[in-house]
Amino acid sequence: MTAPRVVTGPILLTGIATCAGCGGAMTLRTGTSSTGKVHKYYTCSTCARLGKTGCKGRSVPMAKLDAIVVENLPERLFQPERLALILGKLADRRSEQAAEVDQRVSNLRSELTAAEDKLKRLYTMVENGLTELDDILKERMAALKTDRDRAKEALDRIKLRPKSHTFDAQAIERFGRLMRENITSGPIPFRKAYIKSVVDRVEVDDHAIRIVGDKATLEQVIAGDQNANPNVRSFVRKWRARRDSNS
Repeated sequence: MTAPRVVTGPILLTGIATCAGCGGAMTLRTGTSSTGKVHKYYTCSTCARLGKTGCKGRSVPMAKLDAIVVENLPERLFQPERLALILGKLADRRSEQAAEVDQRVSNLRSELTAAEDKLKRLYTMVENGLTELDDILKERMAALKTDRDRAKEALDRIKLRPKSHTFDAQAIERFGRLMRENITSGPIPFRKAYIKSVVDRVEVDDHAIRIVGDKATLEQVIAGDQNANPNVRSFVRKWRARRDSNS
């Protein structure tokens, strides 16, 4: 697997942890006890900036949240059985959508062809002197160009959809082992980079922590491990690991 880009910063979950109440970033805050010991917390940045009017706020000890994430990702995501289940659900979903996507492509191609044909006929009529290029005709041409461009853009977006991949058990097991090792040991920027490669955000709620990621992104990262290709970020259905924060 190509190593993710190193994310600078000595704090594991900055840029990843978010407040479940307002969606704002959870940032580092420190406090000093009466004994002089410094305690570190992830705190809702919205509440810190705006007070309770912005968000009621929440804080969690940094070591506690780091431990929850680092312990739960290997247990709840990077086990081969869990990875295979997520990938299987993604494949099933794509199979269900395949006919719909094919029909959409067919419709868009028909719309594109129709718009281009109409434009060609209008251009020919103007060139042959069969009609004048008045304001009404200009508006009609502009509308047809808009229809044509919209169909082209939609087709281009469909072409950019991530490709499906097939993984054998060995590839899944190898990826899971690699991720379990690399998020639990090594320098923090290194571990953070691996977490960010598959985790969109860690939502901090009053009584639960939700680790949220993207199924298609996970698939592409595993494909990068298998084929030595760069990671590709995309956005479709999410996987989610949940842990009660007080358990």
